[in-house]
Amino acid sequence: MKALRISSVLMLLTLVAGSIIFNISCQSVEMTSAKVYLQQDNVDAAEEQLLLALEKEPNNPEVPFLLATGVYLRKKDWENVKLYLDKTLEIDSSYSKKVQDVRKHVWNEIHNEGASYFNEALNAILKIEKDSLLSEAAKSFEKALAFDNKEAPTYNGLIKCYYLLGDTEKVIQVGEKALKNGVFDKDVFFYYSQMLWAKGKQDVVLKKLNEALVEHPDIMELQMLRIQFLADLGRDDEALVYARKLAEQYPDDMDVKFVLAQIYARTGKLEEAKVEYQKILAENPDDIDVLQRIAKAYFDSKDWPMAESYARKIIELAPDDPFGYEVLWKCLYNQGKRQEAEKYRAIEKSLRE
Repeated sequence: MKALRISSVLMLLTLVAGSIIFNISCQSVEMTSAKVYLQQDNVDAAEEQLLLALEKEPNNPEVPFLLATGVYLRKKDWENVKLYLDKTLEIDSSYSKKVQDVRKHVWNEIHNEGASYFNEALNAILKIEKDSLLSEAAKSFEKALAFDNKEAPTYNGLIKCYYLLGDTEKVIQVGEKALKNGVFDKDVFFYYSQMLWAKGKQDVVLKKLNEALVEHPDIMELQMLRIQFLADLGRDDEALVYARKLAEQYPDDMDVKFVLAQIYARTGKLEEAKVEYQKILAENPDDIDVLQRIAKAYFDSKDWPMAESYARKIIELAPDDPFGYEVLWKCLYNQGKRQEAEKYRAIEKSLRE
């Protein structure tokens, strides 16, 4: 973003300088005075003269353009920058390219401001500080979109702010605004669809997801999301069809292998599930994360003996990790081994204290 900021500043200075020297001999005294004041960096005096010039030359597009770029941009008065850029176009549409260049510059500056707040928020320790910084970031991103509503990075930052702030309605609004303006970002769509799903809009989400996959068939995360949603609805056979296709498309992807294994387990195809899990373990025999995910998958499918065996393997490799003990005692409990279960439950509890 730094390179973009530098280039846009140079572009803007060129635009402003060009406007100041343009046709200086054929304009009102106020306009001429304003340009002199701008060259002297006397912004307040220039503003006063330009507002007077606007009354005398209401059809001169250069007046509102200079107010926007020479005065309010320097003051970082974004509301007036937008107001007078819009007014410039109302007077003369031939300024479209210049106005768009300025809007791009302003978008860049405000977006960078929001990104700085957001990054600070991620490093904040206290929740009150984090939320305050996220709110400031969201304000900046909202302002940036007022200047360019086609920028995916801004929607990306904005929706993450509202997600971290726990504002479900705002997350949905940002997602809908992005789609309405023809902007697609997989992260934006992910957060948006998750929040809609949580509000019980499953049919709407699946419809939008299928539409997105028509436009973006190669985005693996969207295909994974469809499989997840179908599984959540208990439509496991449909989920399995998509999971198999995805595995053919991405045969070496570990996450895809996990998904396929889990769907096999959900549909009662335990032998196929075991084959997939063994493929994963062959590449990651002592990977605790892999073992935990496999143990959880077996636990979720209520295959207590298999979940138990993986839990014991986890305990062997990571004796201080409470996860293995938790899965183990619950598996033992569900198999009627209450006394042994209590022993491992006590260990899990002590590790979490």
